[in-house]
Amino acid sequence: MDQKSAPIIILLRPQLPENGGAAARAMGNFGLESLRLVDPLFSPRDPKAVAMAAGADAILENATVYSTLDEAIADLPYVYGTCAVERLMVKKYISVREAMPEIAACERVGVIFGPERTGLSNEELPKFRAILQIPVDPVFSSLNLAQAVAITAYEWYQTQSDFKGKLHLGETIPATQEQIQGFLRALEHSLDETHFWRIDHKKPIMWRNLQNIFTRMDLTEQEVRTLHGVVKSLTGQS
Repeated sequence: MDQKSAPIIILLRPQLPENGGAAARAMGNFGLESLRLVDPLFSPRDPKAVAMAAGADAILENATVYSTLDEAIADLPYVYGTCAVERLMVKKYISVREAMPEIAACERVGVIFGPERTGLSNEELPKFRAILQIPVDPVFSSLNLAQAVAITAYEWYQTQSDFKGKLHLGETIPATQEQIQGFLRALEHSLDETHFWRIDHKKPIMWRNLQNIFTRMDLTEQEVRTLHGVVKSLTGQS
């Protein structure tokens, strides 16, 4: 399997060690090796997690633990969230199967799964390029965390025998999330300084919409530098 095109599975605040172990097992079934845990409520070496991994112990042992989601995705050019229900925001929702050829064409892609009880929040969704969904019967749409990871890993695995394409970026490289979030922080500061929001209580929704504009794009490092220059020029910064 081409691990350069293999998505990195990121579990945000996972609660049960059994789910962490089962997710690692599913990853091993379908050729995924890289697991990141963000503020987990258990140790990757928890005996319950190891037992559920059923031989995929190395994936758990090599899992990287982060304190925050921003830290976990800072080095990744592309990140996708997962959500069972569409939220009231402008965001691209796409089935896992439709998205996988696109994901497999890139390198260093993160797929984020939210906590078992709540899923990803409205504040977290704007960070992602798009939202992956698994089509299920709407009468009973609840999926276990490990089941969702298994289906996602399976769909990636199916792309490996047929897909030959690559995303062409010319002479530049994809911007990392750290670079994108740095630009967004600078943009928000400039908008605050220029009193863009006018009506304070509308800022959270307006800001989420603005973030979604940029995280839907495949920004390169050069484009992020250009955007920084545009904001400085418009606000009269040197």
